Amino acid sequence: MNWEQNLLWFIPPLHIMMAILASGHALLNKSDSRGAFGWIALCIILPLAGPIIYLIFGINRVHSAAHRDYITKLSRDSTDMITEPDDTDFRPLSMVGENIVKKGLSSCDEVLALENGETIYPAMLEAINNAKQYVLLCTYIFDRDDTGRQFIEALVAAKNRGLEVKVIVDGMGEWMSLRRIGTILRRHKIEFARFNPITLLPPSLNLNMRSHRKMLIVDDLYAFTGGANIGDRHLALRDDNVHRVLDIHFRLQGRIVDDLEWAFRRDWYYCTGTRDVSPYLNSNPNKSKAPVWSRLVLDGPNKALDRLNDLMLGVISSARHRVWIMTPYFLPTQDLIGALIAAHLRGVDVQILLPGENNIKPAHWATRNMLRLILENDLYIAYQGSPFIHSKIMLIDDQYSLIGSANMDPRSLRLNYELAVELFSTKTNQQLSEYFLRRRANATQVTRQEIANRSLPVRLRDAFAWLFSPYL
Repeated sequence: MNWEQNLLWFIPPLHIMMAILASGHALLNKSDSRGAFGWIALCIILPLAGPIIYLIFGINRVHSAAHRDYITKLSRDSTDMITEPDDTDFRPLSMVGENIVKKGLSSCDEVLALENGETIYPAMLEAINNAKQYVLLCTYIFDRDDTGRQFIEALVAAKNRGLEVKVIVDGMGEWMSLRRIGTILRRHKIEFARFNPITLLPPSLNLNMRSHRKMLIVDDLYAFTGGANIGDRHLALRDDNVHRVLDIHFRLQGRIVDDLEWAFRRDWYYCTGTRDVSPYLNSNPNKSKAPVWSRLVLDGPNKALDRLNDLMLGVISSARHRVWIMTPYFLPTQDLIGALIAAHLRGVDVQILLPGENNIKPAHWATRNMLRLILENDLYIAYQGSPFIHSKIMLIDDQYSLIGSANMDPRSLRLNYELAVELFSTKTNQQLSEYFLRRRANATQVTRQEIANRSLPVRLRDAFAWLFSPYL
């Protein structure tokens, strides 16, 4: 018997063993029975390819290491937490985040909403150009285009003034630009780190567990966060910008700036493998009175709970008057769908604005497949006109606003490192409500009839995309 015949005898048992091992791992480690069943079925149907796909996409490789190392990198003093500020009535909404992150509220002196790159980037660049101590930048995408070059020039000038300048870009997001930004940053001797970099040697091809966070912290004065990356695509007023994106970003001042700086430095120590044994010291006081109260909520695969999913579930369930949601990607978990339907049944005004044009077509198709359940319960869903709307906000009643980097889909709520900021302020809620209404004026309501009238090929396409919704 030659070696080819031996190989033919060896391959089938190998396939079966790989399928058994992968199926057993999924059975023991997946918390969702449907997810476990799906992976097991894939490993059985495709006994060679299935385990390989599970190895690449199905295993949370960073959970154990991140849970052990990431959380303990940078301690801080939180003894001055404020749970119930004087002359406020945030309960029970404020209790949800408090119980999830075990922290009270931070005073916020200002929340400035910035729309689109034409407003966002000048404010960020002005802050960098006026910086006196440090500039800390974390983003998912940092393009090497005209906008990217403006930021590079500002960062290099800040470094040349003797400031501390640190930049984190996600290892996958950096590849969204063919000429990677890290090369030029390091050429200018900017301290730069990739979050979970994609490498061939040593092999690190994990496509999940990305850092989707966006933060710019300048001195102890300003913190910028929201949904906007850095690149020309966010210049919405340029008619020649084929892939233009509309978005909303925020400039914050007050104690919340310290919270975001602490989050950045934790990410920096995680990316670089360094360690700061001294606790982080706050620069801004947590005032007893503030125009806005806030709370930073960090989420990622290093957390024991799906923090953002639970936060959204809790505040939606606490809503008394309205739940207004604007998100570019809408693939909520079943419990979130149930909470939205339950809120509507309680008489709460539930409205959801989605982009009519989406930059990720399979995500749009998958959403179309699951809208039927929501529309059958008479919830309001509308598609905004083009260009693509990347804004992410959730408004609950008239005091609560949720902003940040997270989308309402499994990738954001389960796989990515994300951040959200809870804002408790009637004025801020009103300002974002006006933004929501302006966007709704350019939106078309989705009807049950429209979804039902999809052709069979389109329904099959949408359903097939929906099968892969956890990774879209």
